[in-house]
Amino acid sequence: MNYFFGIKHDILKSEIQIPLFQNRILKLSNLKLFKCYPENEKWVLKNISNTKINEYFYFLKNENISNKEIYFLADDEIYKKFDETKLDNFNSFTDTKPEFRSNLKIYINDGGFSSYQSEYPYSMIKKRGPILSSVSSLANSDAEKNYIIIKNIFEKPIEEIFKAYLVNFKTKKIEESFEIKTNNTNCIEINKKLIKPEIFLTTKEYLGIPIYVSLKNNFLSFEHTHPPHEYILSRDKFIKVSEIKKEINEIID
Repeated sequence: MNYFFGIKHDILKSEIQIPLFQNRILKLSNLKLFKCYPENEKWVLKNISNTKINEYFYFLKNENISNKEIYFLADDEIYKKFDETKLDNFNSFTDTKPEFRSNLKIYINDGGFSSYQSEYPYSMIKKRGPILSSVSSLANSDAEKNYIIIKNIFEKPIEEIFKAYLVNFKTKKIEESFEIKTNNTNCIEINKKLIKPEIFLTTKEYLGIPIYVSLKNNFLSFEHTHPPHEYILSRDKFIKVSEIKKEINEIID
């Protein structure tokens, strides 16, 4: 299954549109929309099906969105099997090829907007590990501001602080570090001097999805990254990525 999330920030607003049909079959579902968030080390579950705008979509406005909330489709059986100590796989409806996604739109007041088809796979919430992302591939050194949005969803209802780093692979130094939280949508601003090919975003303790936002003249661009091995064509690409991760971990340590 897939989870969905939004972004709440001083400058950036968001909206989420979640379909009730699969991408290859226009057969409507009666699944309800729920949200979860961690509170006192327990998952809180709430039905938010009143956000349904027609028979095809649920729609969450910016005022309905929180950085610590996640959203997903499920039926009433969830009340019987919901475990407040650990997230589970609550539907098979979103197990599709290509991936079942929501439309995540971000915008700024009286300015531009952008969107992409977004999801957070269930398979990721059970794993720990590093993020590895090349900053210069998506950040814009000509923009007025650059942000990296890092969404983490972990199966346990914890809000644990961990660090994200901007590492210079050439000089083998940490250029900057940031404190971010598990089970949150985190936003960090990047100094444009660090938008260079040798700068990588990384974490050590937890996975997440990095999304890049650039602002200029009240307009914005909005791009998500793929796992690093998808940018390499050679047969030994997994070995190459593993070697880079090992070197960057040594810099952090």
